[in-house]
This record gives sequence, C-alpha cells and structure tokens, in this order.
Amino acid sequence: MMKNKNLVIAAVGDSSLHKQWKSGNPAFDLILIYYGNSDLIFFDYTKDALICIKQHGQKFPLIKSFIETNLELVSQYDYVWLPDDDISISAGDLDRLFDTARTYSLQICQSALVSLHGDVSHAITKPERENTLRFTNFVEVMMPLFDVNTLLFLRNDFDLSQSGWGLDATWSHRLNSPKDKIAIIDDITAVHTKPVGSDYSRFKIKPETELKHLLEKYNIAFIIKSYSSILKNGGHKIPWYRKFFRFSS
Repeated sequence: MMKNKNLVIAAVGDSSLHKQWKSGNPAFDLILIYYGNSDLIFFDYTKDALICIKQHGQKFPLIKSFIETNLELVSQYDYVWLPDDDISISAGDLDRLFDTARTYSLQICQSALVSLHGDVSHAITKPERENTLRFTNFVEVMMPLFDVNTLLFLRNDFDLSQSGWGLDATWSHRLNSPKDKIAIIDDITAVHTKPVGSDYSRFKIKPETELKHLLEKYNIAFIIKSYSSILKNGGHKIPWYRKFFRFSS
C-alpha cells in the first residue's frame, strides 16, 4: 500500500490545510484522521489520502490509536510528520524537511515557525535566517517530524495529554538528552494560521495541568536549550548562553 518512505499523519477538522501540503507530487504518503461530523467533507478528504478514517477525539490519542491499529504499515516508513491541520507549508518545503531530517540522521525535528497572528508558543521556534538548522532539546507538539523508531518509542505517552501539552517537554529526556539529534530547521519556515490557544476550549482538562502531570511523571524541569547551529555558509555556531523558560514542576 505504501508508495513512499515518508509519511504524514494528521488529525484534521473541517478547515484542514492538508490539500496545500499535497499540491504537486510530493514524496510522502498522507493519512488523515477526520474528527469532524460532515459526511461530505469526509468523502472529499478520502480522495486526498492513502488512508482516511473518521474518528472523534484529540490529536495525539487519535494518532496513537491509529499507529497501534496499523503498526505493520507505519513501521515500514523512515520518517513520520505529525502536523496540526492549521499549519501552512508547501509540498516542496515538506519534501526538503524530510530530506534534511534524513541527511542529518535526526530523531525529531520541525521547521521554523511564524504566525499570522504574531504569536508563537516558544521563541526558540522562530526562524534564525543565518542557519540551516539548530540542534536543541525541544520540538513542539504542533508539527513534530520523527524518525519512525523514535515515534514508535515515544507514542506510548500520546494518550496522556489530550492537548499535547507536556509531551514535547519529555521527548529529549526520554531519548537520553542527545545534543545533535533534535533540531529546528531554520532553512524551512511554516506558518501557523490560527491564534495560539484558539481551540483549547474543547479540552476537558487544562493544558497546563497536563504539562504539570507529565513533568511530575518523569521528575524533570522543563528548560528549553539551543546547543549549536549549522550555518548556511557551512560553518558552525555555539551560543554562549541560550535558555528559554516555560514551566518547571
């Protein structure tokens, strides 16, 4: 069934931007989990994806359920991207994102991020134009790209956070804090098209509470760090000091 070695799995609603990701002939397969209520929209989405299912729920629990039901299929891919459905990025940039992850043997990465509304959740995700990429200890839940073995390992916690908050705070710790396997790709920029927190009202538990619970589970303090950069001119840069604080247990 698979056509490519790269996979995108997205939990999507009625206004998903996935058609933009697929424009042209991109080198990835697309799986959609539609959590809306419209049979017409669902039928339309089935034409866009290798697999499209209809299931109510939240992003990460839905993705965990799909992976565990289709483990043999998902395991055949090399890299898997898990975007929110309001992320704007071209098919060409997505192909480059997969290629960059493969070139640098990254375990988790994301493109840099800007917002139509001027607000991003984490300053570290804003693009630094002189870089190809930055090695960090953090990639956010909005659009992580995993190598498949890392995804299969980390998926066990996906149903512990309905909002996704807190999952990204544990990933580096659970991977033994690598210094060159988690990265933000500055050479590629995606756009968040909705305001931060615009969908939080649908969660039954506060995202901040889910974050706190996950930090307590692993007994960690959440300090976001940037370790080093690979510059576009081929050089390297090590920041003398760069930390971004969000929350600690």
